[in-house]
Amino acid sequence: MKAGPCGVIEGFYGPPWSWGARTALADRYAAEGLTDYIYAPKDDPKHRELWRVLYDTGELAAFARFAARPHGRLGFAISPGLSMAYDDPHDREALGRKVDQVVTVGATLVVLTLDDIPFGGEAQGHAHARLTTWLHRHLGSRAEVALIPTEYVGVAPSPYLDALAAGVPEEVPIGWTGRAVVNDTITVADAEARAAALGGRRPLLWDNYPVNDALMSDRLFMGPLRGRQHGLVDACSGYLANPMVQPIANYLPLASIAAFVRGEDPVLAWQQAAGALGWLTFAQACDSDTAEVVVHAAAAGDLDPARAFFAAAADCTAPGIDDEAGPWLIQIQRDARLALSALAVIEGDRSVETIMAMTARWQASRRSPVSVFGPRCSIRPVVTQARDGTWEVDPAAFTVDANAIDTLVGLALATL
Repeated sequence: MKAGPCGVIEGFYGPPWSWGARTALADRYAAEGLTDYIYAPKDDPKHRELWRVLYDTGELAAFARFAARPHGRLGFAISPGLSMAYDDPHDREALGRKVDQVVTVGATLVVLTLDDIPFGGEAQGHAHARLTTWLHRHLGSRAEVALIPTEYVGVAPSPYLDALAAGVPEEVPIGWTGRAVVNDTITVADAEARAAALGGRRPLLWDNYPVNDALMSDRLFMGPLRGRQHGLVDACSGYLANPMVQPIANYLPLASIAAFVRGEDPVLAWQQAAGALGWLTFAQACDSDTAEVVVHAAAAGDLDPARAFFAAAADCTAPGIDDEAGPWLIQIQRDARLALSALAVIEGDRSVETIMAMTARWQASRRSPVSVFGPRCSIRPVVTQARDGTWEVDPAAFTVDANAIDTLVGLALATL
C-alpha cells in the first residue's frame, strides 16, 4: 500500500462515541497496523451543520489528550459542503480557523469530507479541487490533507472526477467506498478502475464495513472481513474502516480488518480474537453463517450440529459489551430457545402445547426490532452512482427471508 491513512474513521450517522471509547479502540489497534483514528461523526453538529462554530476549551482539551497518546495519530474531518460557498474568502477563513484549532492541539491529518451533499457535476468538481488545494496550502507542513469527494462510489470516469484529477494536489488522497456505498466485494480491478478514473491516482479506500448506521441499525456486523481481494491494500493509497455505532463491539471485526491490512488471514484472526474475547457464539449468531450451516444440515436430516449450536447460543454471553449489545444478546437467547423448540417438533414432539408455544415465540421473534441469525428484511445502502450523478440501487441492497430461525421453524411446520 502506498503510504497513506490507515485505520478507523468514525464516520457514521448516530450518537458520537465518548473519548474514552475512542481511546480504548485506537490504543488497541494502533499496534496492529490501524494507526490512524479520524474524527468524523456525522451527528456532531460542529463537524457538519455548524461547522463554522469553533470548539470550546473543553472540547479542544479532549482532542489534545487523544493526540498526546504515545501510539497512533489523530485525524480531524470537517464537512462544510452543505452550506459553504467554496470560493468565498470569509468561508475559507472560517474553515481555516476551525481546522487550525484541532491541528494546533495535535491533529496531523485533516480530511475534507464533501460527501452526502447534492451533486453538482464538473463545476462542483473544479470548486472542490480549488478548495482542497487552498486547504492543502493553508496547512502546509503542519498536517496532511485528504479529500472525501461528493462522487465517492463507482469506477467509471465522470466530469466531476476529471476536475478533481486535474486540480487536486497529487499528494492529497481522494476517498472511495468501492463500486457502491456498502459492498460485499471489492477487488483489485475495482481499485485500478477507480484509479484510472482519477488520472492514475490510487484511491483512499473508505470501507463501509462493519458500519451499521441508519437503515442497517437492526444488525450487528460481528463477522470477519470478507470479499476483499488479496492485493487490494496495495492497489489503494490508504484504508479506513467505518465502524459500528457500538464502539466496543468493533473490537472483533477490527481484529479481522487489521489482519487483512497486514496481509494476514482475516478469518483466522477473527476466530482467534473471538475466542480471546469470549464472544464466539454471540458473534456467530449475529453473523449468521454458522446458523445457516447447521440449519442446512438439519434440513438434510442431521440435527446434532443445530442442537449443539442453539443450546450454546441459548446461554451465550458477550463479556464487556452487555450494555451496548444487550438487545441482540437477549434476542439471540430467545431465538435459540425457539430453535430448540423447532428441533423438538422436527424430532417428533407434535403436541398442541409445543407447537402453539413455538409459533407464539416465532411471532414475537419476527416482530423484534433487532435481527440475529440472519436477516429477515435487510436493507443496506448497496447503491452506486450513475454518470449523471444520480443514485442507482443494486438488488443486493435488499435481503429477505434469509433468517435461519425462520427456516428452522418452517422445517418444523412442514412435519405437521
